[in-house]
Order: sequence, then C-alpha cells, then structure tokens
Amino acid sequence: MLPDVAAALDYGRCPCSGVYQHRAVEVRMTVSGKIVVLTDVPQGSCPTCGSRVYKPEVLERIESLMKATRFERRL
Repeated sequence: MLPDVAAALDYGRCPCSGVYQHRAVEVRMTVSGKIVVLTDVPQGSCPTCGSRVYKPEVLERIESLMKATRFERRL
C-alpha cells in the first residue's frame, strides 16, 4: 500500500486500546426536512468497543455538501 493511502486509512488507537479499522459506510442525515443519504463515506470503527470516528477532511466535506444542499433549496 502506498504511504499516503495508508495514512488516509489509519485512524489510530481508540481510547479503549482497540485499533480503529477502516470502513466505508452509508450516512443518513435530514437536511431541510429531507433525508439525504451519502454512500461510501470513510470511517474508522473500533472492533473492541464499537466507537466510530471520521477524519476532519471527511467531516468538512460532509458539512460543505449539506450547506450547498440547503443553499440550492432556497433558490
């Protein structure tokens, strides 16, 4: 695996001492009263305790998509 790809998939250790594993998940959100479904969202999941984490850039992208969706609905 290439170093930058490995870094993108590395979520580190969970506070419970487990190691987060990469998964691609579906995220459902309600935006302006409508259900929006995002697919293949990268997520780290702890197999020990079930904790889930997202990389900051993933959260920023989701936020920008939600803001754009709200703006489009106002036009």
